[in-house]
Amino acid sequence: QIATDFRQNTPKEGGKAGQKTEVKIIYDNIAIYVAAMMYDSAPDSILRELGSRDVAELNAEKFRFVIDPYLSLQDAYDFGVYSSGVQLDSRFSDPTYNTVWQSAVKIHNNGWSVEMKIPYAAIRFPSKKEQRWGLQLTRDIRRTREFDQWALTPLDKANPQKYWGTLEGISDIDPPIRLSLTPYISSYYEQTSILNPDNSYSNTNSFSYNAGADVKYGIDESFTIDMILLPDFGQVQSDNKIKNLSFREINYDENRPFFKEGVDLFNKNGLFYSRRVGKTPSLFYDVPNMIDSNENIKKNPSQAKLLNATKITGRNNNGLGIGVFNAITDNTYAEIGNTEGQTRKILTEPLTNYNAFVFDQQLKNSSSMYFINTNVARKGSEYTDANVSGSGFYFQNKKNTFSIDGGANLSQIFKRNDSLTDNFTDQIGYFYYGGISKISGTWQGRLYHETMSKTFKRSDMGF
Repeated sequence: QIATDFRQNTPKEGGKAGQKTEVKIIYDNIAIYVAAMMYDSAPDSILRELGSRDVAELNAEKFRFVIDPYLSLQDAYDFGVYSSGVQLDSRFSDPTYNTVWQSAVKIHNNGWSVEMKIPYAAIRFPSKKEQRWGLQLTRDIRRTREFDQWALTPLDKANPQKYWGTLEGISDIDPPIRLSLTPYISSYYEQTSILNPDNSYSNTNSFSYNAGADVKYGIDESFTIDMILLPDFGQVQSDNKIKNLSFREINYDENRPFFKEGVDLFNKNGLFYSRRVGKTPSLFYDVPNMIDSNENIKKNPSQAKLLNATKITGRNNNGLGIGVFNAITDNTYAEIGNTEGQTRKILTEPLTNYNAFVFDQQLKNSSSMYFINTNVARKGSEYTDANVSGSGFYFQNKKNTFSIDGGANLSQIFKRNDSLTDNFTDQIGYFYYGGISKISGTWQGRLYHETMSKTFKRSDMGF
């Protein structure tokens, strides 16, 4: 069937679209294919600005193909193409989502067209004979700022996905194996000038190399396992550092691909902050105050070395999302030298294991509930271990007008009192919250309450 009869969402909600749009969809065992024809009465006026991938607002026409394979009404894959050919993709639960897919555009004498090929390896969907996906198709006519939708979503209603259409007719999919192996070798050479005691300068040279691998395997259509061994993130975009004079910690974006992809399940109440893994060692800034006058710092790593990390994520046919994460960072040492040529080491961060698991159950009416646990275990009796457990819920009424939500977290900090026995001090803290909201209509609002004890601490693996 051809999808057509688009309606305006803006500027005139529910009005007839200013230009005609037609969309066709086919599939095979490899991918789903989308062809869209955007008719235009003034094709010479079609705007076509170029830009970087995933830019939200180019000065160009745009077509989007958005699917909710689980009909969860809570998440979706969003694939878009500008009339200039620039791609953008994301997930509602993960704006950083990027995958490999193909598209092409063409300007005609009666409009412009786009074709898209989206491999099944790029998305996750139920293991069923007959697929039934939530579907939304949209078109932006840039010069008039008109936004058209195939399934009109009222502006005064919460959760637009409740008003989407459905994509039916896909059956007996036999998708290919999702498996990728990416080994790597990298090396670094650094030369630094240092000031000698006699006020002369000399150069110090350092050389290092790394080798490891990334593995991704699709256990089935729904679940994926990702593993990295001895990763090197030397080519990852560095942080735009911010000078912080407040009491609040600066939470930087995650730029490492492994920690950006498929971690949306763990984002509950700030309990999972991936930047803790491979973080700046706890004593990094204290090293200059831990050396004698005749010593100098030869080496002081700014990041704990990540040995390996594994995550298993996915959602089954009943809407239960399951996530398991584990990572290990090695002992991190600062190397100190003295004027007599002797060297010693200072442990700035101990061997540490980071673990998290989560269960997230989607329910009717865009509702959900979850349980999550995070654990940090450090080697050495002088270091603390930490465990934080949390659960929560979000319920909407059937009319999509009101919602209630709530949750509670319990943190435990373990400090060994005696290095020879398992005698621990267990510091317990708690945090809970609850709220009720009016989520539809002209007037919307929220009443909310939260309480946190002074001993609550989630910053070992959260923020």
